Amino acid sequence: MSDLLVVYGIEMGINTATKDSPTFAPIGDGFNNLSESQNEVIQQYFFLSGKGFAHNFVTGMAPVLTLSGVRVVGDAAQDYIFGSARKYGLMKERETQIQIKRLTADAKIETITCDVTLANISDMAGATTDGSAVSVEIRFNGKPVVTTE
Repeated sequence: MSDLLVVYGIEMGINTATKDSPTFAPIGDGFNNLSESQNEVIQQYFFLSGKGFAHNFVTGMAPVLTLSGVRVVGDAAQDYIFGSARKYGLMKERETQIQIKRLTADAKIETITCDVTLANISDMAGATTDGSAVSVEIRFNGKPVVTTE
């Protein structure tokens, strides 16, 4: 039987320092849901040779990771993401880097690193007796660097 890539097998970190001297705090505590969207730009052409059927080209993309869960105060990644400087900040205050590690089909570790912007930050939601629901969009800025170990 083939191996199943489970979401908890994906490791992520967010740079809580500067781009020149990054410190990647692990993303994990409190987050229990991850979704990915490539937001692809697709150009569709109907060439004569296709006999009425289209040929599609992916000409651009704006990848987004959305994380949701509950707020864990004292977790370095969550304290950084949901801190007032990011939540109420604009432009550079929302920019950082993300690092993702995941297992490839040939049992190697793939590392994806990219400049990102944090968007749609929310950390005050839910029932009065529940942990505060949180969510954040991590929007890629440019093409990610992918390396394999």
